[in-house]
Amino acid sequence: MEHTASGADRGPAAARRGQIDLIAEIAAFADEYEGILARYHRYTMDDLGRIEEECRRLQDEARRRDAWGTADELARLEYLIDRAKAMKAKRMVAESSRG
Repeated sequence: MEHTASGADRGPAAARRGQIDLIAEIAAFADEYEGILARYHRYTMDDLGRIEEECRRLQDEARRRDAWGTADELARLEYLIDRAKAMKAKRMVAESSRG
């Protein structure tokens, strides 16, 4: 007979630990990419797309776990990523018209 997880592993404490882990993951992500507008030229459009996808994944997970304040922080970061993509596209057009 297999041992099943105790109630403590499935209860509010485990949910809270999961939420804290998610908040830490989001904080690290936000710290890494908060200056994306200043460094947008270092990323490819594919990089920016992957960063945006990860941001959305984290937002969805934060909402699922009722971490609404953290999801709002990611919404702001998603806006910055979108602006970085627009700036990158504009730069690419300008560079191609020069060449």
